[in-house]
Amino acid sequence: MKAAASFGERWAREHLTRPITDEELVILDLFPSTCGGDAGEAGRRARRYYQARGPAGLAELWHNRCPDDEEILSSCQDAYIVPLKARSVGGRRITIVRMPAPTALDRPLSAKALLARWLMILDIRLREDPTPGEEVVFIDVCDLQPAHLKNHFRGTYWKDFHQLMKNTYPLRFASVHVINTHRLKTMSLLLLHIGLYPWRRTVVQKHADGDQINHVMGLDHFPEEGLPYEYGGKAGSMKDLNDEWTKKLLTNSKWLHTEERKYYHTELKPEVKTRTRHKSAVRNLRSSIGSYNMITRTHSCRSLHAHDDLDEGLYGAYRTLKISYDRDFYV
Repeated sequence: MKAAASFGERWAREHLTRPITDEELVILDLFPSTCGGDAGEAGRRARRYYQARGPAGLAELWHNRCPDDEEILSSCQDAYIVPLKARSVGGRRITIVRMPAPTALDRPLSAKALLARWLMILDIRLREDPTPGEEVVFIDVCDLQPAHLKNHFRGTYWKDFHQLMKNTYPLRFASVHVINTHRLKTMSLLLLHIGLYPWRRTVVQKHADGDQINHVMGLDHFPEEGLPYEYGGKAGSMKDLNDEWTKKLLTNSKWLHTEERKYYHTELKPEVKTRTRHKSAVRNLRSSIGSYNMITRTHSCRSLHAHDDLDEGLYGAYRTLKISYDRDFYV
């Protein structure tokens, strides 16, 4: 017996105009888990994912993917982005971002380069480990200065990235922890610039200190062997771990460019929108059905006719209908 088609196979058949690759199929099958099993929302999220990577999508963040570009390489030294290798006890992935890096306190930070690099890292990580799992992000702002708020957060890059991770990407950010905020007195302004302010109470949490990440994680703790030295672990320094990911970016340069071209030239079939009843019409229909259900069969049949053609039986009153070839039908 042929196995039932997966979500990715069905979605690709309905929406793509070209054959789907095996790598794409694996990624598409992550969307139902990200959407809590809601196939409808998973389909809409997958479509937004392809649109964001297409010609009319987030061109400044997802296009022109060149890890060896001077601006990207400079970003690798100005801010650290370190996805940890291991997972928490509950199966969550953890990424630690430190901006600015200790060696770049006086240099301006490019939001565009930082977030474009982060997306490349997310794609490489997803390629290496295409399995479900929420993402927990720690943003260390211990060295962030007011001048960075003025220069770094211009434009809509952070807001676009926030919406991308919230509504589009195959994996979702479960929580964002801004740590070491004791020196930064403008946290509300920072969150507003990043675009996370609406999420402040539900997703984003602020912590004055940040030396012990496991204090923040609670019961879903992270093995110390996988944490950087700066946060009480044994995996190495943030600089060394960041350098490893810089090398990985350069190694995957060709793959990143190939993926960019593939999605850029992908055309989607027109979206089929189904009409839904107006809420008032549905409400009236339900009330009508409810009224009908309150009438018993006996009362309904007795009200049909006043003649003596009703046979009262065990299951109520029924009317006997005579037809030409002497067959009895009951209604």
